[in-house]
Amino acid sequence: MEAVLPSAEQPRAESYLSGAIWGWLTTIDHKRVAVLYGLTALAFFLVAGVEALVMRVQLARPDGTVIDAGTFNQLFTMHGTTMVFLVIMPLGIGLFANFAVPLLIGARDVAFPRLNAFGYWLFLFGALFLHASFFVHGAPDAGWFGYANLTDRYFSPGTNLDFWVLALLILGISTLITGLNFLVTIINMRAPGMTFMRMPLFVWTILVTAILILLAFPALTVGLILLLMDRFYGTHFYDATVGATPLLWQHLFWLFGHPEVYILALPAFGIVSEVIPVFSRKPLFGYPMMAYSTALIGFLSYGVWGHHMFAVGMGPAAESTFAATSMLIAIPTGVKIFSWIATMWGGSLRITTAFLFSLGLIIEFTIGGLSGIMHAAVPIDLQQTDSYFVVAHLHYVLFGGSALALFSAAYYWWPKMTGRLLDERLGKWHFWLTIVGFNGTFFPMHFLGIAGMPRRIYRYAPGMGWDLWNMVATISAFILGLGVALFLVNLVLSLRRGAAAGGDPWQARTLEWWTPSPPAEHNFDRIPLVGGRDPFWGLKHGAQEPAVAAGAHGPMLEAAPPDAIHLPRPSFFPVVLAAGIVLAGIGMITRLEAVLLGGLVVLLAIVGMGFERSTCGEGQQPATPTDRGLGVLDNRKVGVWAFIGSESIFFASLLSTYLIYQGRSVTGPGPADILSVPLTSVSTFVLLMSSLLMVLALAATQRGDARWSRIWLLGTAGLGALFLAGQVYEFYHFYHQGLALQTNLFGQTFYTLVGFHGAHVTVGVVWLLVLASGSLAGQLPARRSLAVELCGLYWHFVDVVWIVIFTLVYLLQGVTGP
Repeated sequence: MEAVLPSAEQPRAESYLSGAIWGWLTTIDHKRVAVLYGLTALAFFLVAGVEALVMRVQLARPDGTVIDAGTFNQLFTMHGTTMVFLVIMPLGIGLFANFAVPLLIGARDVAFPRLNAFGYWLFLFGALFLHASFFVHGAPDAGWFGYANLTDRYFSPGTNLDFWVLALLILGISTLITGLNFLVTIINMRAPGMTFMRMPLFVWTILVTAILILLAFPALTVGLILLLMDRFYGTHFYDATVGATPLLWQHLFWLFGHPEVYILALPAFGIVSEVIPVFSRKPLFGYPMMAYSTALIGFLSYGVWGHHMFAVGMGPAAESTFAATSMLIAIPTGVKIFSWIATMWGGSLRITTAFLFSLGLIIEFTIGGLSGIMHAAVPIDLQQTDSYFVVAHLHYVLFGGSALALFSAAYYWWPKMTGRLLDERLGKWHFWLTIVGFNGTFFPMHFLGIAGMPRRIYRYAPGMGWDLWNMVATISAFILGLGVALFLVNLVLSLRRGAAAGGDPWQARTLEWWTPSPPAEHNFDRIPLVGGRDPFWGLKHGAQEPAVAAGAHGPMLEAAPPDAIHLPRPSFFPVVLAAGIVLAGIGMITRLEAVLLGGLVVLLAIVGMGFERSTCGEGQQPATPTDRGLGVLDNRKVGVWAFIGSESIFFASLLSTYLIYQGRSVTGPGPADILSVPLTSVSTFVLLMSSLLMVLALAATQRGDARWSRIWLLGTAGLGALFLAGQVYEFYHFYHQGLALQTNLFGQTFYTLVGFHGAHVTVGVVWLLVLASGSLAGQLPARRSLAVELCGLYWHFVDVVWIVIFTLVYLLQGVTGP
């Protein structure tokens, strides 16, 4: 029997799906943003599918002539890039996490709704920018992994790779913003009583995924920045002829790339962990170990990237270490598989389409995991590297794992999103066509790889023994495509005449099913007070533990509904800000004027977004103890700390590059010939003193002393500007001593590292000047001291980074130099 809320607890607003086009363009509602992510990712899923089918037709028979080698290179590069960055990740995080996480934790929205919308628009424009390359001299063609030095301007002289580099940088910003948003949301906005060990497993996986995003993407960002400088500014970060090494790109890419595997897989694990218990009529078996194993997977994922590089000859010590960690990470993954099996064991199974796709993930991902464990053994990996065996493994993990879970989530949460059920008969046809087509396509690739077929070839000679399995794979790929087509038909039919779902069609266990289908814009009229795991199940069956926040037994709501539910207003600044960034990217390829115009749009949009809220800079002061859930710190403060953590990895990657290349320059002056410790010591002292003034500025703001607040803010900005002037003089002096950006590896790494720190200082100076202007206008009273506190956190971080740079680059240059 479906549980229905009393009428007083029914949401009062219209469905989030209503509204005109302008409403969707300016929306910041997490559910609408989720729908936009889903529609966009689904469109690119179709694009990637067509690319894959064209490649399979080319390879169906020996000596294929459907497309030429250049087109094939473009297709497999864009297929991989699209599936990883534009399909699986945005569906798992952008669609399902965006829609479900706030509902699962009893929140009305994400922590930063405007940033959430900005992340989507940046994703959309970045994806369109990437695919525009098809119409401008051809698409990227160096592989979705972009191995150096195929990406060097000498080997790829056109704009193909320029689009790829700039698009991935844009998409990376979008992903970082999304990860930061979910981290703060889950840490700080859980409903009262929802401790970490009461969170649904899907929320656990998104929490770990958000941490992985913040710590993994900076390494890719650094790699892309170095590649961009090679292509646009004549540096040679990956050129062995000047003492550099192309392997630096592989280390930076796979330091991101293997955590990225779990950024794609963990949301899928969370989906299965929600679906299996519901359709097994049992609680999830071994919940604590499932939560701990999720965290352990995230931790271990940073120690396995080297197994992608066994063939480069890293040496026995490194190879043994990466082999051991690659085997070790199978343990927490195995915990999940056995937990899902134990949950189904003895359960009252309901064989729905959502359940079948989750069951399919368990089987297919296990196959992919077993073939992955093989690659932990160096001799086996050496045989299988760059063969179709690796292609099979990759697809069993990412499609057999992640994509099947995404289909499961679609059938599971579609009724909540739209209020209508998907057709189960069509759904089961979709499932079986997908399973047959998927296994028929990719399982034969194991045989092809063992038989010696290399990946990334566009044709092969007859008589190699590869003909049969390539034909089987091609036919099966079209069966898989037919399954996807049926899924699209099911979606359309459901929207037009699907059966009404009701609030709880599955007899589910978690809070999102407590709301009508689809939910209201504000999710909950009254925030739930959680007393145990599976709180909605406790509401229906009275099995919940005592509600901590209420001090009473059974499920509870807020003592009284708020007089008015205040949601942030829609905003057009997110789409404008995203457009400005992409415009600057377009200008990098076309005209400098577009870069300047894009930068101006970005600046105006940031200022507009910053002052859009009348409470800008005020701390969160809850009207009742339940308004903020379990959050202790202000959302913005947690967000700044998360940003600082991510930026620490960014600077660590830059510093590592500098230290790796120190002493490897083959021409030009080195650090001992150029760097002046006495001169830079003065600049360092100036910057450190600015931190003292920043502390005084915060203290003055908190006590309401506007005059001294302005003085200290301007003083901090002045010392920061003085530090920047010292850097400009230093760069000018070095240039006239013969050290330009392109001179040698030392010049490249030094100017890049110190230059990016200077860019951070510049941002801080602008921030300080904006605060000082606000104080002068009377807009920075004591209640808004949080704005100064956040700026102070950033400023102190910048100073600490400079201390590390000054120590390693200047003070130790005589010790670590050649």
